[in-house]
Amino acid sequence: MKKNIEQYGYTLIELLAVMMVFVVIGTFIVSILVTSLRSNNKTNALTTVRQNGGFVIAQLSKTIREAHAVISPYPCGTLATPATASAITIATVTGDQITYSCTGSNIASNGANLLDNTSVTLQSCSFSCGKVSLANAPVVSINFSLSAKTISKFSDFSASSSALPFETSVVLRNTNL
Repeated sequence: MKKNIEQYGYTLIELLAVMMVFVVIGTFIVSILVTSLRSNNKTNALTTVRQNGGFVIAQLSKTIREAHAVISPYPCGTLATPATASAITIATVTGDQITYSCTGSNIASNGANLLDNTSVTLQSCSFSCGKVSLANAPVVSINFSLSAKTISKFSDFSASSSALPFETSVVLRNTNL
């Protein structure tokens, strides 16, 4: 007489197969999450660099555009061979003097930092001043490069190692030549 035994449960092979499927699915999910976090961190770092650079360009452009005269570097030079320096001093229409300088890892306005040093690093910076002719107003060129500071020890979590360039040229409006 045969005894009909019903077996309940799973074999070891079935359990291993299910575990392998879960491991493969988990690996895909984790890689998607890590890629998403990396790109989010890079985007945030680049946005911070662009915001800092845009703020500095706006501040410098507004003040220089409304300036009365360029005091340093003096003389300005021509547009073909402008006078270039790491600092520029301008006279406002009220007679005040403002000095913008590239100091170490920052751009300063009369000693006050314009950059957020906790999130960006100044890579290069220069000011140049030139005129088309003696009868024309000076043209001040502002050039600097910023990069994001690395918060994480992993290079994947920082913005690209190359610096973002910022540059503009401003013509003085209120000069009496």
